[in-house]
Amino acid sequence: MQNLPLNGIRIIDFGQMWAGPHLTQWLACMGAEVIKIETMLRLDFMRMVGIPPGIERGNVNAGTAFMSLNFGKKSVTLNMNQPKARELVKQLIQKSDVVTENFGGPVLDRWGLSYDELRKIKPDIIVYAGSGYGRSGPHRERPAYAEIVEAFDGSTYLNGYPGSNPFTVGVSPWTDATQAMHGAFAVTAAIYHRNNTGEGQYIDAAMIEGSINFLGEMVMAYNMNGVTGERMGNRDRVMAPHGCYRCQGDDEWVAIAVSSEDEWQAFCKAIGSPEWTRREEFSTRIGRWNNQDELDALITEWTQERHQYEIMELLQKAGVAAGASLNVKDLVDDPQLKARKFFVNMQHPVGGELTLPGLPWRPADDTTPSYSPAPLLGEYNYSVFGELLGFTREEVDRLTTEEVIK
Repeated sequence: MQNLPLNGIRIIDFGQMWAGPHLTQWLACMGAEVIKIETMLRLDFMRMVGIPPGIERGNVNAGTAFMSLNFGKKSVTLNMNQPKARELVKQLIQKSDVVTENFGGPVLDRWGLSYDELRKIKPDIIVYAGSGYGRSGPHRERPAYAEIVEAFDGSTYLNGYPGSNPFTVGVSPWTDATQAMHGAFAVTAAIYHRNNTGEGQYIDAAMIEGSINFLGEMVMAYNMNGVTGERMGNRDRVMAPHGCYRCQGDDEWVAIAVSSEDEWQAFCKAIGSPEWTRREEFSTRIGRWNNQDELDALITEWTQERHQYEIMELLQKAGVAAGASLNVKDLVDDPQLKARKFFVNMQHPVGGELTLPGLPWRPADDTTPSYSPAPLLGEYNYSVFGELLGFTREEVDRLTTEEVIK
């Protein structure tokens, strides 16, 4: 067993959909034992997302979205409508360090598993409650989906081109991923605190607070100067050129940002110093900024004759910020991500050979994180209730017949 930082930590995971499961997945990669509480009565929606062609549509173990967000975990099934199931959960929590959930409202409270009740079971328990708008206040019962949170925090309003309508930031819920990242660090900090003081914690993590971190410049501009942010496309308030430029190929683009006069001179030299780079209107930073439409059109004439990686490497060598804009397929083949071993291969009993994104950071000692395929629904019922709680196989079967384990 590798000496991973969270070895010996046990987490009871009630997480659903994206943000909650993604958080505990990262903790599992760092060595924590994560027991995911599920039920056949109300499946985690991600179990049904991304079922590959050729697999029965109702197969609860075939969703590739679930596989990508829950690897490294153990799945048990409990019918939380039954008091016996809640008692089993209490027994599990008594032997655990952390409880995580991201329900749309105070579901744990309604099950008799509030933080105050859990502290009676285990005084130093750490509880992470992820939600859209916090567990207190006027929106505490409101479900949260990425696009709604984006609109609520202003991201949608700020995203788009000048004079156009607002746009959602993207299909993938970056607000969920942001909450997962904040949550992973919050939980590990709470574990560190508990190890030093013996005190548990209740972490009330609102998605809205995490996503607002990306809007710091706009928030400060409004608070300090009363300036409301507006849609700018790919433009910048100071830098020019600053944009995403079409390249040779099918829907290929490269991002370029020039932040100083020295970088402008380096950019001009790298692209061969065409005559237009010496025009009077482009001779100063303010001149280039005031004439961005024409400047971008001229740069596009150059970029669309070249491949995105060719441009990226040429400009980076010259000291100019540039990066290929990649789709999902390109990301899997990206040499930088390959060098950092970001993607990992797993063999899933239903999904087969999978290539999935791993931890977004590398351990300082280059220890390999713990990667194992996502669990089948209820796969660990016998081992968790048997080995951890001491139930015999017959007792587990009886609880299954009684639909306590379901």
